[in-house]
Amino acid sequence: MAGKKNNLDKRMRKRFMTIVMVVFAMFLIIIGNVLWINISKGEEYTEKALSQIETTSTTISAKRGDILDTNGITLVTSTQVYNLILDPKLILTNEEKYLEPTVNALVQCFGYTEEELTTLINDNPNSHYIVLQEDLTYTETLDFLEMQDENTNIVGVFMESSYKRNYAYGVLACSVLGFMEEDEGAYGLEYEYNDILTGTDGSQYTYVNSDNVVETVTNEAVNGQSIQLSIDYNIQAIVEEKIQEYFENGNIADTVAVIIQDPNTGAILAMADSDNFDPNDPRDLSVNYHYTDEELEAMTDSDKVTALSSAWSNFCISSSYEPGSTFKPFTLAAALEENTTEITDTFYCEGSLTYLDATVRCHNTGGDGLITAADAIALSCNVALMEIAENLGAEKFTEYQSKFGFGSLTGIDLPGEMSCSGLLYSAEDMSVLDLATNSFGQNFNVTMIQLSTAFCALINGGYYYKPYVVEAVYNDEGEVVTSYESVLVSRPITEETSDTIKESLRMVVTEGTGTSAAVEGYVISGKTGTAQKSDKTSNEYLVSFIGFAPYEDPQVVCYVVIDVPAEGEESPLAAQLFSDIMSEVLPYMEVTTAENDTDPTAEE
Repeated sequence: MAGKKNNLDKRMRKRFMTIVMVVFAMFLIIIGNVLWINISKGEEYTEKALSQIETTSTTISAKRGDILDTNGITLVTSTQVYNLILDPKLILTNEEKYLEPTVNALVQCFGYTEEELTTLINDNPNSHYIVLQEDLTYTETLDFLEMQDENTNIVGVFMESSYKRNYAYGVLACSVLGFMEEDEGAYGLEYEYNDILTGTDGSQYTYVNSDNVVETVTNEAVNGQSIQLSIDYNIQAIVEEKIQEYFENGNIADTVAVIIQDPNTGAILAMADSDNFDPNDPRDLSVNYHYTDEELEAMTDSDKVTALSSAWSNFCISSSYEPGSTFKPFTLAAALEENTTEITDTFYCEGSLTYLDATVRCHNTGGDGLITAADAIALSCNVALMEIAENLGAEKFTEYQSKFGFGSLTGIDLPGEMSCSGLLYSAEDMSVLDLATNSFGQNFNVTMIQLSTAFCALINGGYYYKPYVVEAVYNDEGEVVTSYESVLVSRPITEETSDTIKESLRMVVTEGTGTSAAVEGYVISGKTGTAQKSDKTSNEYLVSFIGFAPYEDPQVVCYVVIDVPAEGEESPLAAQLFSDIMSEVLPYMEVTTAENDTDPTAEE
């Protein structure tokens, strides 16, 4: 019997050990599975678990970066505003605890009635998001936030922050700054630098945990970076004021546009045209000089779309035209550089030349008589320029057009720039007549930014700099992230040629076609331009003047274009507007006055 009992005990112990081992093995398997699940799918299951708990979330908007002028004046900023958000579902998770204190606080701080709030909450028991009020200032929310801090039973109400873009000076520099639509840059610098200006939104999650306690998790927003411009607020304001005065004085035009540029860096100091809009309300056409109240009232929807498209387009970079006589100095510069013409060479103008049975007239149809190459610029003689271009030849003429950037994008950091690449002749396609008309700026197209930037190279010693508008990027702490330096692209002419051209341009103002551009107390040099519009049968013209100061060491270039002024009033308008602008810009910039500047035309 004892032997049988011992055998039974052994079997039982063996069976027990087997059961223990099986249980232990199963335990290890379970632990292993838990570890594997935690490692491979822990985050997924955590999210699923949290989704079963009452939660709500709000977006913490990032502040869009500011836009500053070159002196640090804030042109564009974003003002923080708040939306008052109600979460009925969260309040009703513990109605007895949360409803009364929350409703009382809202009634006290925002003027609602207890009845309307209670009804709203009870009628929307499954809603996490009801907008009670929009665009509150911080001051308007302060009392409620203090009450919420003091009483943890005030729940289910959130201040959803957002930002409202504010263009501090309305229409000022509107074509450059652009505007916003649906939190994205839609035009101008707002569009071009959207990725830099835009920050990253944060979020705030609020939920009721397993202990029925409201908890909040916050991921902070990262604000956008700010950009500082080469634009000078004061110069920009002067330019826009003078454009406005042009129209207020009874003058008419399709467009008046102005660029002011630093010839030694390519920096744009001011850029404006007469098609204004207010970026704070970009669809409001009432600020545009071109429309009366009666005209606005009579506009159809289609008319308004066309008008807005014109207003939002930046004439200075997006519109092309035939430059007229402002191109003549470039023709002469190419001829001087290639030694096909000397500045003292003489030409006899009888008022016209004939090519391929076509008569091409000088603007002085009576003829300028015997003149030098320098006189040809001062008097704006078409005949002399045609002969200079003929001596130069089509191949070299088109080569220098390209060297000065005509037919190519300048690369300015603004959207919508036009290249005019298909609006210039190649040497192979250029007839003798085409070369003749091209020599004085007709029969091909340019943009304002192309001509202004090329002119800077013409008078600064021959250095072609890439034009730019943004000079630095700052982070949210005001530290410089990126600083943009001037970029020297090429050198199309020598300093000797540049100096010779400068002297001819000075003669334009002292004794030639640009006397209206003179500014008392300063040595002004430049070139007039009058180009018949592409429909040569019409009497519509584009007039312009481009000039610089001081003479010895040019510090500022100003280019004025008036597109389709009143018939018969074309010639002096652009030069006079140049003078009006520069009479205020030059003192502001502390540009060297005549008594300390060189004047090559002054009598010894």
